[in-house]
Amino acid sequence: MKLLIFLGCFGVLLARAQTTAATPQQAPVNPNAPEMNTRQEPTATFRSHTNLVLVPVVARDVHGNAIGTLTKENFTLFDKGKPQEVTRFSVEKVGSKSLDVDTTPVDAGPPGISNNAEEAKETKVVVPERFVAYLFDDVHISVSDLPRVRDAALRHLATLKPSDRSAVYTMSGSAQVDFTDDQERLRDALLRLRPNIMAAVGAMSTNSGAGGEVATMATLGVIKDVIQRMSGAPGQRIIVIVSPGFFTMSPLYFPDKQDILDRAIRANVIINGLDARGLYTDPSFDASRTNAPTPSGRLGLSAMQRELLRSDILAELASGTGGQFFENSNDYDEGFRRLAGAPEYVYMLGFNPQNLKNDGSFHALRVVVKPSTNLNVQARRGYYAPKKLDDSEETARVEIGNALFSREDLQELPIELHTQFFKPDGNTAKMTVLLRLNLKLFKFNRANGRNNNTVTMVTGIFDRDGNYLQGIKKVMELHLKDDTLANRLPRGATIKTSFDLMPGTYLVRQVVRDTEGQQLSAANAAVVIP
Repeated sequence: MKLLIFLGCFGVLLARAQTTAATPQQAPVNPNAPEMNTRQEPTATFRSHTNLVLVPVVARDVHGNAIGTLTKENFTLFDKGKPQEVTRFSVEKVGSKSLDVDTTPVDAGPPGISNNAEEAKETKVVVPERFVAYLFDDVHISVSDLPRVRDAALRHLATLKPSDRSAVYTMSGSAQVDFTDDQERLRDALLRLRPNIMAAVGAMSTNSGAGGEVATMATLGVIKDVIQRMSGAPGQRIIVIVSPGFFTMSPLYFPDKQDILDRAIRANVIINGLDARGLYTDPSFDASRTNAPTPSGRLGLSAMQRELLRSDILAELASGTGGQFFENSNDYDEGFRRLAGAPEYVYMLGFNPQNLKNDGSFHALRVVVKPSTNLNVQARRGYYAPKKLDDSEETARVEIGNALFSREDLQELPIELHTQFFKPDGNTAKMTVLLRLNLKLFKFNRANGRNNNTVTMVTGIFDRDGNYLQGIKKVMELHLKDDTLANRLPRGATIKTSFDLMPGTYLVRQVVRDTEGQQLSAANAAVVIP
């Protein structure tokens, strides 16, 4: 229910954001217009958009350990079979990112009011890097298998890093907890896992029957909902489906499976599968009846063949999103380590697609590592080209949205970001985000004796678990005179944005985009309000 409420609210905010509009680039300039005019538009919510394509890659040895000794020259990246130039390359050690709490003074503040320079000095905030959703199939999983995978998941909790955020979801909708690093809440959700008997009754008819079809359609729908929930997570996004599998051979399910793959690829979500049956044998085998015939289903398949086909959906989703499938093993601890454990090293490859057409088509990606001997490579499998946007305002909005729900630092425009808070009492605080723009380095359209540009600034606030809380959008119209631009802006422009918050830890994401240069910068900051 909480997931549905979240998605409903997200849709409302998105619709509201779609009604906002920036000043047209070619609007005539009023010679009497003020040189700077800033307006505020609250509740900023955006969609993502593909421009620079980022491809996270994990390379593991034969023992399943991630290696971090490869260089840019070891990688070749193909887009629709054509080699691409890797313009951005980095090796990230998972769990190593942190942000210093900004203690730069902004205002002195009223006497007796606390500020973060005094109370949060030398504090560091660990930035959430990985969001892992554990999706347990309590509809199809057996009573005997569930305790084994649940206990392994409980042991796996102890291996989580400070930068990990985890969630527990179920196909039936019971025993769920949203993204958090609170292990007690996660443990409680896992301990409350039970096979959903009522839902399982509807899934008993696996080869035919309306009950089986409804259960399968509902299961696929839950996977879509979890992908949608993760689309706004500001970091690496992984879903681990713990399930014995379920039958999706009928053409009836093909559109839903393709929709799941499309959604996951668009949202950059990797789906991993863990076969909850563990090491299994032919269910028709019975040592006490050695002469018994092997039963066949309606499709003429043996019981063992049917069991193997059940897990095809897990393998298919993993393969289509760049994930892994762990099967035919009772070592569930190793399964969770491989599928949900944070790899020590992640390579980030970035490229700008060559001659990209805005036609919304799918682009298959392939990453080749040389030398590739005994290396298992996990990488993003593809992306969708943006659709043609004739509206420049819509183009700007989706680009800003992509940057807002990212953790990448972008430095195309000269910006500085600082924060400050004041506490009028012990329960509330007002946080100010101070943005400085070096306007002398911006591009301008000169018309009617003025230097013109429009700058859009979005400030987003996330909690310590990476949940988007609120955002404010400001649009600054610039019609600067030559003398102002040359002599009267020694420190550029300063924009202040204020938020009313409760005590806690917050992550600040600042995105700035201009109209004339169509350049974009993004920066992060952290605030701890004691």
